[in-house]
Amino acid sequence: MIDAETSAAGPGPGGGESGIPLQAGAALASPVYTGNAARIGAGLSNRLNAVARLVQIGSARAGQEGFDPRLLADAEALLARAGERLRLSAHHTIVVLAGGTGSGKSSLFNQLAGAPFSPVGVLRPVTREPHACVWGMEGAGPLLDWLGIQSRHRYARSSALEEGERALTGLLLVDLPDHDSVVTGASAEVTRLVAQADLMVWVLDPQKYADAAVHSRYLVPMAGHSSVIAAALNQADLLTPEQAEDCVADLRRLLDAEGLHDTRVVLTSATSEAGVADLRRALMETVIARQAALQRISADVDAVAARFLPYAGDADALARVTAALDPRTAVLDPRTAVLDPRAPALDPGTAALAPGTAALDPGDVRGEPAGRSSQGGPPEQGSGADDDTGVADRSGVADGFGTNGMPGAVTPALPTASTETLAAAFCAAAGVSGVGRALQSAREMKAVDYVGWPIAWLADRVTGRDPVRKNRLGTLWDELRAVSAGATGAQQAEISNAITVLADEAGHGLPGTWQASVRQAARSKATDIPGALGNAIAEALPKENSAAPWWRAVAAWQGLLLGAAAVGVAWLLAIIILGAFGAAPGAPLLLRDVSLLPWVALIVAAILLLGWLTANGSMAVVIRETDEEREHAEQRMRAGITDVARQFVVVPVERELSEFARFHDELAVARGAG
Repeated sequence: MIDAETSAAGPGPGGGESGIPLQAGAALASPVYTGNAARIGAGLSNRLNAVARLVQIGSARAGQEGFDPRLLADAEALLARAGERLRLSAHHTIVVLAGGTGSGKSSLFNQLAGAPFSPVGVLRPVTREPHACVWGMEGAGPLLDWLGIQSRHRYARSSALEEGERALTGLLLVDLPDHDSVVTGASAEVTRLVAQADLMVWVLDPQKYADAAVHSRYLVPMAGHSSVIAAALNQADLLTPEQAEDCVADLRRLLDAEGLHDTRVVLTSATSEAGVADLRRALMETVIARQAALQRISADVDAVAARFLPYAGDADALARVTAALDPRTAVLDPRTAVLDPRAPALDPGTAALAPGTAALDPGDVRGEPAGRSSQGGPPEQGSGADDDTGVADRSGVADGFGTNGMPGAVTPALPTASTETLAAAFCAAAGVSGVGRALQSAREMKAVDYVGWPIAWLADRVTGRDPVRKNRLGTLWDELRAVSAGATGAQQAEISNAITVLADEAGHGLPGTWQASVRQAARSKATDIPGALGNAIAEALPKENSAAPWWRAVAAWQGLLLGAAAVGVAWLLAIIILGAFGAAPGAPLLLRDVSLLPWVALIVAAILLLGWLTANGSMAVVIRETDEEREHAEQRMRAGITDVARQFVVVPVERELSEFARFHDELAVARGAG
């Protein structure tokens, strides 16, 4: 009997713009979920949000050395499936009957349904399409649409319920095609519906209950789902009581060996109806508890979260990262450990879900899309945890967050020695010491033009000891400007080696994926570093090769002395010409008195000596001042280069390490440790 509602078009899968269902938490907030189910639902919201953030973190690091794309795809599929299932009817429990050809699956389905709804065969597969029987059709239409059950294969018990079956209200029983069917697409259909079911009942027969196809393909991979799996050993009428007991015991042994310890085994016979009442009673208990859907999704989350564990490394790796991010932390905070059962759940109110993942009901979990950083490395991180979130406080790591959830400003985190070593390597690559010495030489050459003794300079030019000093000064200053112009101011190979050393040190002990992402983060701005180093040098250099005020005063004094010396020499010549040779008898006595020659010569010598002493004394002062100027310039250059090293290398690495710590926190929540 087909209920009218079964043909109503309900929303198909993909309620969100990207095909991922939205507002999945609405079902969790439903009054249908009460007591223990409500508690499971509340925790499940947090765990699904944590998985969404794990996908976000992993997607930012997918690639050759990154997260497995299949894992990320499976996690996204889980989020889509869980979101859609929770958005749909919370009043119904989806139970599928799966089995091989001839196991009596369809016959058992008809016995439970109370009518021959599903075709029955013995030697060949007859059930080509899934059939569904619903106890209580109200609200089941969209759920049947999501399962892909065709309208002609939907049956309702809503108007013909017997008194003893009222407890089954909410049961949606599906008879699947045979998993070993030769019909094209039947196996894929079974796999799809098994993934969507809340409770799976595997119907096995005494001849093939140990069939490797069932165990290896379906049961073993779902060992973590044993609480939502049941095994019905059918065709009990073909066995003696002793044989039936042996088969049940052997099946139990197989299931236990495969990790399916919680899987319930029921002995049934669709022909004699033996055990059918027990199976129906088990279904009643499941429907009444209304926990199967939540338990199934929770088991799916467990399975996916376990696959993320290899990317978390060990507790020592987290301890090293925690200590690096906050040097004051000497002992690992147990709240951040993935395996620590005390790890609290992350407040879902801080969650930022990646695009294409399930965003839960705003009234329950406030999810919103989060973006990606432009470098293609670290994703945009969720907001910082505070005392309300229960996640370990990382106040020593980040002091601000951007609009996309990525730390907007990160305080010093890596060990100071690492940053200093990187900055020292950058300074060596940029040639800070050489630039400082060149600056000092240029300033000293400039000072010679002002405080030097012109006669000594002229003597150097005449003797050829420094014929191109002026040209060398101009060339030297041009070289200083060229050094500060950009890439020529740094050796890229030395920069690359320094970055590699820091990245290897920061990523030491981390899983390979995170080591690769740390290296990528460290090199994310490597091409911009040489220019930034050049700018740092340029800002530290004087704007122009200007003269100090006192140089000009000394230059004036030296000019005065030079003039006095010139007058003295002229006086000497006048005495020699006018006095010694009597060239001009009427000239003044001072210009004719030969006895003045020694004194005038002494005065000229004194002036020359004074000029020489002034030049040497002034140059001593210039050397001391330019040496101090060089030291100050080198300090400014090193400070600027240290800032470049932090902003271009250290900060991206710190953010990546923060993402690793955040990954641990999210994985702890996803695994239910909170």
